[in-house]
Amino acid sequence: MDDLKVLYIVGLGRSGSTILANSLGQVEGFFSAGELNFIWKHNVLENRLCGCGTPFRECPVWRGVFRRAFGGMDAVDARRMISLQASGARTRHVLPMLLPAGRRRIAARLREYLANTGRLYRAMAEVTGSRVIIDSSKEPAYGYAVGMVPGVDLRVVHLVRDPRAAAYSWLKKKEQPDSETRRYMFRMGPARSAALWDAWNLSAEALWRNGRYLRLRYEDFVAEPGPSLRSILDFAGEPESELPLVGEREVKLGISHTVSGNPNRFETGAVELRPDERWRGGMSPRDRVVATVLTLPLLPRYGYSLTG
Repeated sequence: MDDLKVLYIVGLGRSGSTILANSLGQVEGFFSAGELNFIWKHNVLENRLCGCGTPFRECPVWRGVFRRAFGGMDAVDARRMISLQASGARTRHVLPMLLPAGRRRIAARLREYLANTGRLYRAMAEVTGSRVIIDSSKEPAYGYAVGMVPGVDLRVVHLVRDPRAAAYSWLKKKEQPDSETRRYMFRMGPARSAALWDAWNLSAEALWRNGRYLRLRYEDFVAEPGPSLRSILDFAGEPESELPLVGEREVKLGISHTVSGNPNRFETGAVELRPDERWRGGMSPRDRVVATVLTLPLLPRYGYSLTG
């Protein structure tokens, strides 16, 4: 059996991963699954909404996936899966992952988790008829663990956005319609988001410097969607696939079956891909300075200027 292609999007949240993943999900043979690192907690246990707007446990696609993978949604102990994931696929595990002995220990610790994740990926492909699964979990350590799953051909898209734009987005109050316990999405200040921006981007480069890795700036993607999407399709080994664009800048989004993530995943219909520059006028000078200073060493590496 051929290895299953998993296109993993890594990068700090609020970097445009939702629209990128959902755009790629319109390509024939691609399935955008959303943030699968949260599937056991947010979906199996909490029954949050699928991207189609249906409670997860009622979605026919996910019911079919779990039936094929495990015999049903309750055939696997979700709490055990969450515990296993936390034991070897968190940010604190990045450093051990960089060393051969650390990788062996983590792989042994996650053996059961990785086996079940492999079953889940394979069932997604079979139920949806897909060749490529898009996992937009974004976490570096979790993504590296996915690469340990037997039978997975992992290809990593490292999505980077200007840290000041990301910080501004993290400050905004954004409703979370798929949760009964939390009305708004998690927010954080510019110092914390800048520190995470540094840590996650450096982790992504360190973990995949010798692997199948493609770096993409969000700003380049929305400025020229066609070339950016084409580069990803080529990278995924799907060069003959048609671009999911209507004209030069518009993507027509169908109903998705994404789990967890930004509320934009519920969006359908024609969406124009365009730069979001609201942070330039809306961000306070203080917050802008904080985000700039804390990410200064990496700004030129990713093509961002001191002034933005």
